[in-house]
Amino acid sequence: MYRKTRRTKTMTIAAIAALAFTFQAIQVSATNLSTAYASSVGTISAASPTSVVNQFEALLKQNQISKAFTYLKAHIVEVNKSQATLMVLHLENAVKKQLPALQKRFEALSVQKGIGKAYKKGDSFDNVISRTTDKTLKGMLMSARDSGYKLETAEGFFFPVVNYTGFKIFADRVNSDISTYIDIMSVETEQAPLKDAALVIGYQQLVNRALSQEKFLSLYPHSNRANHIGNLLLSYRTLTYYGANNTPLFGYDYKLMNANAQKAYKAMLQRNDPKSSAYLNLLQQFMDVVEKNNYKLNAEVEKFRKDKVPNN
Repeated sequence: MYRKTRRTKTMTIAAIAALAFTFQAIQVSATNLSTAYASSVGTISAASPTSVVNQFEALLKQNQISKAFTYLKAHIVEVNKSQATLMVLHLENAVKKQLPALQKRFEALSVQKGIGKAYKKGDSFDNVISRTTDKTLKGMLMSARDSGYKLETAEGFFFPVVNYTGFKIFADRVNSDISTYIDIMSVETEQAPLKDAALVIGYQQLVNRALSQEKFLSLYPHSNRANHIGNLLLSYRTLTYYGANNTPLFGYDYKLMNANAQKAYKAMLQRNDPKSSAYLNLLQQFMDVVEKNNYKLNAEVEKFRKDKVPNN
């Protein structure tokens, strides 16, 4: 049975970032790039594209992420689609690789207090940068912003996450699977599904996101980012059937299914053909079981969840 757990107020920023944006926490290795993308490097023959690729890779090797972003924005039109795809994937790898160290820097009390003095609800890096008078903090935040990160907050802590919206500028220059991947991850960037251990998006949006992820896997099963999206979909399946600690699908007191979830799931199943999607087909089965049991979490409903969507 899904049990309520008490959150501790002493969570590290790294832990909170993992909770608030778990879906970014999957490390993607540059060595895991698909053969199709990697082989493109060996076939580069034109001097100008070769120079562009080499200069870009040199910046990444030197951990000059912000300069690499700026350089790619200016020169991506000078390379072909396969080369551009490889460069964007390498840039994402570099941004994610640097994230833990940057999160650690944000843990400093002086950084937390400095941001807190200037921060207003919903603020971006730009907002805080414009208000703070601390030159050191201003420089740190500008560097984080220009290196592909976004400011997030949870439990009163401030921390950076990967800003996939910043990658959308490259979307029309890369292969279709990576363009779609950027779209999916940008949605996660613009509004993470979880905050403070609570679901903060609507249940219909939850289903729609899961369907987008499922469609990606159907269209691009061999994409270099298929594993990433597959893990993201698993997370959304868990949210669909269990909710979150502070917003469980079935209430802790009376074990009744959330009324908004009931309405949303029914609407999505009426609007879409459950046979068209494995995700929807399972959701239809689940709703049949819970309806038969008056939308109450009992042994039969729990067995369905345990068998079909184990939450381990």
